[in-house]
Amino acid sequence: MKKMTALGGLFAVLALSACGGGSDAEPVKPPPATVVTGVEGFWSGTTSNALNVQGAVLENGETWSIVTDAGGIPVGFSQGTVQTSAGDLLNGSAQYLNAVDNFAVSSRKTESVSYTGRYSVRDAIETTTTAGVKFWGRYGTGYEQIATVSQLVGAFSGTGIANQIKTAVPITVSVTTGGLVSIPNYPGCSIRGTAVPRASGRNVFDLPLTFSGTDCPVASGSVVQSVVFYNEGTRALQIMGFTTSKSDSFVFTGTKS
Repeated sequence: MKKMTALGGLFAVLALSACGGGSDAEPVKPPPATVVTGVEGFWSGTTSNALNVQGAVLENGETWSIVTDAGGIPVGFSQGTVQTSAGDLLNGSAQYLNAVDNFAVSSRKTESVSYTGRYSVRDAIETTTTAGVKFWGRYGTGYEQIATVSQLVGAFSGTGIANQIKTAVPITVSVTTGGLVSIPNYPGCSIRGTAVPRASGRNVFDLPLTFSGTDCPVASGSVVQSVVFYNEGTRALQIMGFTTSKSDSFVFTGTKS
């Protein structure tokens, strides 16, 4: 089978990044009833390694983030949890898929990473990993928009990576009425799921993706529990997911055609 890379170094800026976040181009939509009061939200910024980070802290403290290089190619991916204390302090941990430092498929693995930092609500965040890598991010107001499946309908062209793909490959993600998601680019593999807005009312979707076939980018039969972020202003889509065991993962970044 093939394997995945394009995820990079142990900067584990994990948890605190944002999905294209709060650009002025985003359309104005009514916020959900509950106002963001903590570290929850989309965060985006840069690291002391000169890399870009985008992701989210969800309402339950889950963190999802993707790290990209200057060319926009994904070089890192993590999922974990974060806690806050004393008003503006935070600490977190995550499992980080490190495919750049572990390019060989046989040695690829997820790594545990932890960090501490400070934040200001709906404004800015700064974190430092135990390895000394820093992340500076800004809040994205797109998090407060209401997720609607109709926004996602269309075809997205971009890059997909997964545990059993050695390098990032161009793929297309198709979303049809009702949030039905399919990825037709992998001959010998059926990849399907249904995107559903999270109950939190935020601009985040849940997407269990099932992979079935003889030549899939993850083990056949795997269900990758994913989150989906969509920025209607930039038409950018991100899908990030791990299996429950963290043994398989899938990441997609793309733009609506």
